[in-house]
Amino acid sequence: MFKENIARFGLSAMGFVYVLIGILTAMTVLNWGGQKTGTKGAIAYLSSQPFGKILLVTMAIGLFSYAFWRMYQTLYGSRNLGTDFKALFTRAGYFTGGLFYGALGSVAVKVLFGSGYDHQQEFIIKALNSKYGSFFAIVFGLVLAGKAIFELYFVVSNRFKKNIQSSEMPPKAKTTLLKFGGIGHSARAVVFGVMSFLTMRTGITFRNKKMSTLEDAFQFLNNEFGDAVLGLVALGLLCFGLFMFVKAKYLYINIQ
Repeated sequence: MFKENIARFGLSAMGFVYVLIGILTAMTVLNWGGQKTGTKGAIAYLSSQPFGKILLVTMAIGLFSYAFWRMYQTLYGSRNLGTDFKALFTRAGYFTGGLFYGALGSVAVKVLFGSGYDHQQEFIIKALNSKYGSFFAIVFGLVLAGKAIFELYFVVSNRFKKNIQSSEMPPKAKTTLLKFGGIGHSARAVVFGVMSFLTMRTGITFRNKKMSTLEDAFQFLNNEFGDAVLGLVALGLLCFGLFMFVKAKYLYINIQ
């Protein structure tokens, strides 16, 4: 029960981050204020709000909880994944997700204690500017491309639907969750795909720049395709956040 509660709290925290990103980006598209921001920017935004420290502490605990759940799934196969290629691919997705959101939790802690978060990418900047910069750019880009493929795989294979359809949740909640999940995973695939392209292009062609972020991806989509496409992506990320909220409340979580 304790581990299950950790997983649900982590899902809620992740959902809140993506809802915030979606809302802020959509507000920018509609000229209602807001900003094109990513996961780290959303955390920085929280720090400037009333009760910001309380929000940051809660968010950090939630993100570390989500990272713990993903690592537990990776190592102990809580869904009886097995060891075939598909299982290893899924485990790899869980592992990278655990690393990413664990790092995001550490960002929340550093912002809480007054540190900025830009220096988080110093190692990546140095790597891209080294004599092996092109190689590192391709590696980083491929990691992001892997995340994009993993998101598409979840949608195309209907893998995320199987666990939802077998859960004991109200029919309306199940239908809503499936819709939000398909839209949300697709939006994440688009964003990670754009980040992969920009990372490899930056490292190989331009250098002296940071690894591509969500903000970069949003700016690229806005410049190349206009507000309409950026608005759709923002809506997709908002749906993904709501998807995580519904999962946190209703989804059966096997974490033996």
